[in-house]
Amino acid sequence: MKVAKSGSLAIISGLSVMSLLFTACGSSNTSSAAATASTTASKSSVTSTTDVSQTLVSQAKSEIGKYLGIPTFTPPGPSIDASKLKGKTVMVVDDNMVADALVQITKGIQAAGQLLGISVETYNGQNIISSIEQGVQQGINQKVDVIMLVGIATSLVPSSVAAANTAKIPVISVLPSQPDLTAPGQGYGTGIFGGSGPSYIELGRLMADTAIIQSNGGPINAGVIDFNNPGELAVVSGIKSVFSGCSNCKILTTQDIEPQNWATKITGATSSMILANPNLNYIFPTADTMAIFAVPGVSQSGATGKVSVITEDGDSPVLSLIQKGTVVTANPGYSTPWIGWEAMDQALRAMSGMKPGNPVVPIRYFDKSNLNGVDVTSSSTLYGDAYLAGYKNLWGLS
Repeated sequence: MKVAKSGSLAIISGLSVMSLLFTACGSSNTSSAAATASTTASKSSVTSTTDVSQTLVSQAKSEIGKYLGIPTFTPPGPSIDASKLKGKTVMVVDDNMVADALVQITKGIQAAGQLLGISVETYNGQNIISSIEQGVQQGINQKVDVIMLVGIATSLVPSSVAAANTAKIPVISVLPSQPDLTAPGQGYGTGIFGGSGPSYIELGRLMADTAIIQSNGGPINAGVIDFNNPGELAVVSGIKSVFSGCSNCKILTTQDIEPQNWATKITGATSSMILANPNLNYIFPTADTMAIFAVPGVSQSGATGKVSVITEDGDSPVLSLIQKGTVVTANPGYSTPWIGWEAMDQALRAMSGMKPGNPVVPIRYFDKSNLNGVDVTSSSTLYGDAYLAGYKNLWGLS
């Protein structure tokens, strides 16, 4: 019995050992299979992530490619018999006459007016709401035929717009908002006949696309510098719309700095953003004048070569920085004289009793690839003159 028991125990022990061996072998095979599956899944995940990243890069390149060339002219609406409007008067109320963009837009309006035989009066609002309101009232008192608000968010002067409406004087808004043909005043506000300006959302998208290409699909940790303006908020919206489809793309921090503080605060704010966020690799100023002050902030924080500055507006001082190979790498923009001529086109439509035309002025993308040897001080060189012949033909002047 003992032997039997002993034998039984031996058999049981043998079976147990064999079972353990089989279990161990099975476990080893299972673990090996699991490890193989895990490795395969990991490789698949990396491949999938890489594929997604490269798809985003490809899409970004395709989008930017649409804007590399000099813009062509597309008529914003039906032709106009401008000969019937000679002798009319347009009042241009500028937010200020310091910002070069506003100066060039106003010059464009004046050039178009001179060609058409339309008088163009100007008023400098000096970036003061009460002064801007006085300018609008002056136009009403003079019984002008159209009032243009250049660089002024119409939400800041609703009573002035309402007063012009009461006087049956059409109001054109130039530059500060995102065009939207489905919204009141084409996106420029209640009481506005029509507008003239670029798509700020598209400018923001191009900024984000640039970062995706430069990072080759790698992580993007961005800081945004903006200010309280409808157009600039639309730029940020454009950036976010691209980043929403990119798991590696994040806005880590945002600084709101108003124009009167740009020269004194942007450099320090840029440096602080970088030092507080060690992984930050892009700065997005939503107006290119801001980029001028952001550049020394990158240098002061020791981030040259690590942090790139991408902006929008396409103004010559910042395009020059790109040519020189600074940390500013891209600056999509638009022709300010073209915006002035488009504003006059809207005025002609208003005075003719027509519907407003398409307010969107075309964009051109700039980086080092298409700025080599280019005279960045010449709007004609940067954006072409297609709009001149286009509007003349549209207005029956050629």
